[in-house]
Amino acid sequence: MKKGTIILSAVFALSLVSCKKNSTDVANSGLEFQLKATNPSSTVARIMTTITWDSGFVNATEIKFEAKQSGKETKFRSSAPKHIDLFAAASAVGSINIPSGTFDEVEFKIEAAPSGTEAALQLNGKVNGTPVVVMVNTAFEIKSEQSQVTLNGADIALNKIDLSALTGGLTSTDFANAVLANGRIVLSSSSNTSLFNTIISNLQRQHETEVEVHHR
Repeated sequence: MKKGTIILSAVFALSLVSCKKNSTDVANSGLEFQLKATNPSSTVARIMTTITWDSGFVNATEIKFEAKQSGKETKFRSSAPKHIDLFAAASAVGSINIPSGTFDEVEFKIEAAPSGTEAALQLNGKVNGTPVVVMVNTAFEIKSEQSQVTLNGADIALNKIDLSALTGGLTSTDFANAVLANGRIVLSSSSNTSLFNTIISNLQRQHETEVEVHHR
């Protein structure tokens, strides 16, 4: 892993800039990428500390679709400068044209980075009434996996980020001892770094969850 790079779990896309290693001449398939945050509340171990996330976003920069088709590697890449509201009712990010057919060992990747004054990723919530914010201020790669997908021409790839899994391994004492900044618990690479690193590690593990791909 490159220094300063974080691998998380998600999918995004926008206009196509493709790079294929195979040359199969077939009809293009419009694959729409979607992202959704789920399970916004969770209980932290010990003394029943509850944390609830209520808003958040990701600033996407680029999409990558990598897979094998008929034994040959296939890659698609597209620019995706997009601000993604993780809590919006409509989670569609964009679409990319991919040859119809069956793909194996599929990876959906997205590059994200800070944009202007905004973080690359930010989550806002409360822990027992105290505001808490997670801020990722470096570029990172988001990835989801699927063992096999078949694209027919009008497909949707939906990835869900399970927010209830973020605090695994943390306790109420960890949050009680967190340093406050203007009345908030800020978790970042420079503030409450131990809690931040645990939450990022939990996000990293989510790439093991398969993305849902279905036909419109």
